[in-house]
Amino acid sequence: MSARDVIMQRLKEKKSPQEGAYPLPPVVTLGDQDASPERFEASLALMGGRMLPLQDGEGIEQAIKRAFPELRNLCTAVPEVEGTLRIEDLETHEQADKVDVMVVRAAFGVAETGGVFLSEVELKDHLADVHLAQHLIVLLSKDELVGNMHNAYQQRSEFRTAGYGVLMSGPSATADIQGVLIRGAQGVRSLSVIWA
Repeated sequence: MSARDVIMQRLKEKKSPQEGAYPLPPVVTLGDQDASPERFEASLALMGGRMLPLQDGEGIEQAIKRAFPELRNLCTAVPEVEGTLRIEDLETHEQADKVDVMVVRAAFGVAETGGVFLSEVELKDHLADVHLAQHLIVLLSKDELVGNMHNAYQQRSEFRTAGYGVLMSGPSATADIQGVLIRGAQGVRSLSVIWA
């Protein structure tokens, strides 16, 4: 028998424990439970993200065009924004690479980290494409905030139902050995959140 065959045979001989045979430890909730929009906004700013407030009488798309006056390609994954391209119409990563701004809706946000949760559900199975856009606009409801990651794991079903999910807390960033911070190094150059 080859080494692979020996390993596979041993794995087959091992029986997995019956479900419930070993009780799981109780889940402990740690940290600050504050899920306020103010805490989220402060955390988002610390991570290099920003809030994009709507001005009086302004719609979401007008706010985006105000924030990005050079905007050419606005890709949208939400019905609230028409844009120039729907995310479902992206057929190649090369098309996504030409997107200036992408608009998505987060399932929820984490106030402690200023993070937003995105999965294949919100992004219509275009997870890689969100990272190819230059700028990301995230629509988030104030009612969909949790205090911290412990709360998120305990309260949000998305962790159990999503095939893939990502928590983003601002634009991508890196710092070299001398501590020079570069934002937008491997992904989106900016991340903005609109309460909507």
